[in-house]
Amino acid sequence: MHDQNMLDIKNIYKNFGSLQVLKGVSTTVDKGEVVSIIGASGSGKSTLLRCMNLLEEPTFGEVWIEGKLMTPVDPYLHFDVIRASKTYKKLIAQGMDDMAAITKIKAEDLLLEKHSQEGPEYKALMDKIFKENHIDTNLGRRKMSMVFQQFNLFNNLTVLDNIMLAPVETAKYNKVKDLNAEKEKIREQAMTFLKRIGLEDKADVYPSKLSGGQKQRIAIVRSLAMNPDVMLFDEPTSALDPEMIGEVLDLMKELAETGMTMVVVTHEMGFAREVSNRVLFVDEGYIKEEGTPEEVFDHPKDPRLQDFLSKIL
Repeated sequence: MHDQNMLDIKNIYKNFGSLQVLKGVSTTVDKGEVVSIIGASGSGKSTLLRCMNLLEEPTFGEVWIEGKLMTPVDPYLHFDVIRASKTYKKLIAQGMDDMAAITKIKAEDLLLEKHSQEGPEYKALMDKIFKENHIDTNLGRRKMSMVFQQFNLFNNLTVLDNIMLAPVETAKYNKVKDLNAEKEKIREQAMTFLKRIGLEDKADVYPSKLSGGQKQRIAIVRSLAMNPDVMLFDEPTSALDPEMIGEVLDLMKELAETGMTMVVVTHEMGFAREVSNRVLFVDEGYIKEEGTPEEVFDHPKDPRLQDFLSKIL
């Protein structure tokens, strides 16, 4: 059911204390697709992105990557689990019909029950779904790379060492037999990436000597060095001076052309329109509208989207 999608985001809620930031967000990202997420500050865009690779743990809902479940099972998304719950049996006993009973049950109620006195049938179903579909969180995360606003380069490492760090650590973790040979391979790949972005002469330089645009391109290359299946970008140009934005967007366009699967939270509407296959408009914790760039930018239906676009275009 899931395997055609690279990423499957199902009914994600995210609460910070009593503040509800995401309120039931669902979407899929296909292999090779570029999805841009737009919306006003504070709408939940970055939180949604961070829930995709579990930098933020969703409060409810599920995240699937390549048909594998990264989060705990959300009972609310599995009818057979709901039917095995005491809450459901109570509602049926009160004379509710089957579907009405299911729609009455809130995710919160079932998750509370998960920790209470639920019966063995319910627990067995939850365990079965988990065992059959779950992927270790770290393995799932390794399939995704994240590029941040603030570059997050290590200032005490050279550019080359920044790029090599994660692949070398992964090789150690995987107990690669000949670590020195592997390091050499990683170094060669890192240099190839640097050549590709015209910064091979910066290999031995420290990040403090680079411009913002150079830092961000290095950060993107560092993510690429992990050979990810999906790249997530969190407003990658918002900390840059205007004249440096183009060089970063050009690199992202090149990546899109190679077929890299990308999810991009961005304020750059030109990029979203030109490069995306699909655009999501997030507002007040919901995806209020999604469609092709033409549908979203030229024929917006949602009043909040119309208002948002009128202010920025």
